[in-house]
Amino acid sequence: MTETEARELFEQIDTDGDGQINIVEMANHFKRQGHQGKLREHVKAAMESDANHDRVIDFNEFQQMVK
Repeated sequence: MTETEARELFEQIDTDGDGQINIVEMANHFKRQGHQGKLREHVKAAMESDANHDRVIDFNEFQQMVK
């Protein structure tokens, strides 16, 4: 995934536009993608990308996740 593609996806998930993806935004993203059956597992795995443990994923953390 290119940096531009990653930025576009990040901005789609970051629905409040604050430059961070929180757990609710991540869950909503997975719901829109049709992952309701294993929603908890998907969100938990994604939030493990929160390297500094501030409970949000910034763009740098997101880039590492989508590599």
